[in-house]
Amino acid sequence: MAPITFLLRLLGLGRSPRQAAPLVEVAAAPPPVPEPAPVASVACPSCAVVLDPPPDHSRLCPRCRRPIVVRHVEGRTVYLTEAAVEVFEAERQRELDETRWAHERRSWLQLAQVTGVAADRRRHVAAAPLTAASVRSARRLYLAAVERAVRAARRNKRWDEVAQIRRRQAAALYAEAGSTPPPPDEIVALHREGVAATLRKIAQVSREAELVAARCCPACRADNGRVCRISDELRTPRLPHAGCPHGLCTCDWWPVVASPPTKRRRRRAAKAPAAVAHDAAAEGPEAGGAAADSLPVARQVDEDTTEASEP
Repeated sequence: MAPITFLLRLLGLGRSPRQAAPLVEVAAAPPPVPEPAPVASVACPSCAVVLDPPPDHSRLCPRCRRPIVVRHVEGRTVYLTEAAVEVFEAERQRELDETRWAHERRSWLQLAQVTGVAADRRRHVAAAPLTAASVRSARRLYLAAVERAVRAARRNKRWDEVAQIRRRQAAALYAEAGSTPPPPDEIVALHREGVAATLRKIAQVSREAELVAARCCPACRADNGRVCRISDELRTPRLPHAGCPHGLCTCDWWPVVASPPTKRRRRRAAKAPAAVAHDAAAEGPEAGGAAADSLPVARQVDEDTTEASEP
């Protein structure tokens, strides 16, 4: 039995549960590293001969001696024949145009939504095929809505709304033109119309306005804090500043709040005795006592004055 007991202890089968060694968790084996995908062999687009190494620029095929045109698109390398280059470039241009058209149409429809165009009309334009014509339709929809909104706001003298609409319109058209200063005259006229509406809104509470500059150029910094009469500024507008690098500078007009005038206190002059007696007599019998008390003093003053004047 001794050899068997020793063998059991050696194998760990003869121990009690308390004496058994604690279990040790074994960490799972890490997943195998995926092997890199095999690089597809590059072949000549004309004769299909394998090119090893693949060319990184346009060159002639070593077998058929025909040109291999290399183009890099979004991190990929494309190998073309001369005949396929024109089709490839046209397809790439179509993709770029569609991306630009989608952005422009979405921008015009968002502006139309802010201006108050009905949702069904916006959905109708958005559902059209993505072409340059659909972009022009969205632009016309927005501009027509702008004119209607400006007419309604003018009629009701909502000058702050007129200013907001016109400035937004000028900024959108300036961005469409490339945002290259100086802006065209028609865009400057729209921006000045918005500025004039701001001044008319301020004119309801003040005759003067203070220019709050954006400090983006010397002309803007020079006019910061300038106070002008609104009537003069409406005749000869200065905004947007000529030569501003932003084209349509963000300078604006704020109302000037005048401080209330302070009243100067006046010192009342002392009344003559005769005037005091007259006022006391006019006040009635209640004030008669006070007036009577003041009369002897007045007589004493008169007597002293008479004695001093005699030689």
